[in-house]
Amino acid sequence: MGVLKKDHVLGVGAATLTGGVAGGALGALIGGPPGLAVGAAAGGALGAVLGDRASEAVDPRDDMGRFQQIFHTMPYYVSDMTWEDYAPAYRHGIEQYHARPARTFVTAEPALEQAWDSVRGSSRLVWSEAREAIAHVWRWYDEELHKTEHLPPPR
Repeated sequence: MGVLKKDHVLGVGAATLTGGVAGGALGALIGGPPGLAVGAAAGGALGAVLGDRASEAVDPRDDMGRFQQIFHTMPYYVSDMTWEDYAPAYRHGIEQYHARPARTFVTAEPALEQAWDSVRGSSRLVWSEAREAIAHVWRWYDEELHKTEHLPPPR
C-alpha cells in the first residue's frame, strides 16, 4: 500500500473512531445502553464519511503522491532518473492544468515547453522527457473529468 493510501486510511480510521465515541456518548446520554449502540454505529458511519472527504481534500501534495507511486512504472520512465527528476514535471503539469483547465494539452504545450527551463529546478529531464510526464498529468485529469476532447495525440 502506498504512502498516499496509508494516509487516507489513517484519516478515515481516526474520524470513524472519534465519531463512534462521540455518537456513543451522546446516544448513551439520551437513550441509555440501546442509545449507546445506536449512537456509536451512527457516529462511526458519519465519522467515516467525513474522514474520507477530509482525507481526500487535505492531500498537501495535490495529487503528487499519486504520480510518485507510479512514475517509475510508466513507459516514458528514463532509467536511473529519480522522483526528484520527475517531480518538477508532474508539478508543472498539475499547476498549469489547474491554471488553464479549458485548454487542451496541444494548445498548452508551447507555453509548457517554454516554461520548463525555469520550473525544472535540478531535474535532469530534458523537455522531450518531461513532456511525456506532463502529458500524462493532462491525460489523467482529462480522464478524471471526462474531457476526452483534450487528450493529447500519442507520439
